[in-house]
Amino acid sequence: MIEIDGSYGEGGGQIVRTATSLSAYTGKSVRIRNIRANRSNPGLRPQHVKGVEALADLCDADVSGAEVGSSSLVFHPDKLRYRDMEIDIGTAGSVTLLLQSLMPPLIKCDKELDITVTGGTDVKWSPPIDYMRHVLLPILRDHGFVANLDIEKRGFYPKGGGEVVFHLEKVDLRKFDLIKRGDIERAGGVSYASEHLRSSEVADRQAKGAKKVLWKELGVEAEISTEYCESMSPGSGIQLWLKTNNSVIGGNSLGERGVSSEKVGKEASDDLMRGLRGAVDRYAADQLIPFLGLVGGRLEVSEKTEHSRTNQAIVKKFLDVSFEVDGFTIRSQKR
Repeated sequence: MIEIDGSYGEGGGQIVRTATSLSAYTGKSVRIRNIRANRSNPGLRPQHVKGVEALADLCDADVSGAEVGSSSLVFHPDKLRYRDMEIDIGTAGSVTLLLQSLMPPLIKCDKELDITVTGGTDVKWSPPIDYMRHVLLPILRDHGFVANLDIEKRGFYPKGGGEVVFHLEKVDLRKFDLIKRGDIERAGGVSYASEHLRSSEVADRQAKGAKKVLWKELGVEAEISTEYCESMSPGSGIQLWLKTNNSVIGGNSLGERGVSSEKVGKEASDDLMRGLRGAVDRYAADQLIPFLGLVGGRLEVSEKTEHSRTNQAIVKKFLDVSFEVDGFTIRSQKR
């Protein structure tokens, strides 16, 4: 039984996601205590419970403590059973964070499958669905994890109701070697808003604000599509990406009441430019750590984060690997 202190390091839900994900992958049981102990609302939240339940379904796990508010969890995995799945988070809980926990165990999958998830596609404190679609998955695709996303409906806070289909095609994950991002080949993005914001041209104005900054700071003409969608709750946001010779860099921002659409676009552009300091931005760096632990390799990251350090520590609990951080380069190799 692997023992994990859920208040370690960053101390958030990522510890639960990574630990249960790698438990399912390795078949090693895990007990997590002090879950989110330092948060204002400690313990498991509904989205965490749904993630644990989905993983348990994937590997026939015996689970105790998977309840809202629970500060401890025991996860005993059995054999992985790959098949199509339908998961309803039931709230505006993050679709991307739930998929994040399911993806590492899929490395062993030898067939195509679909995972349909209902919940929040574009919500605070999590990667927007277009980040996963246009940044993370293309990076993984270049390394042998081939999957794509169809966004059937967007879901904003508080009601959620978004629907996404994750389609896994094939997996033959290769060692990472993302040290140089290379030259910028093209800039793209999607600016979106709920239908009732169309009259205020929110999506168009977000795109305009982003394009202005990218042209001024980088001299690039970004191709940003605009989208107005039916949704259960109002909302808006913008996801940008830069395709380089060797990688993809992302940046994003969500609309907020009282913040101009043009400022939202500028914030996304500023976020994107922060990512240009490395071969992968800080969001991708955090999410790639479990994959880096599984196959080895190296990443040059734009920033070193507490999320990344915490994730490295959890990965080492399950896999016989070492991580070495030299400046902004993270290396992993099997022992």
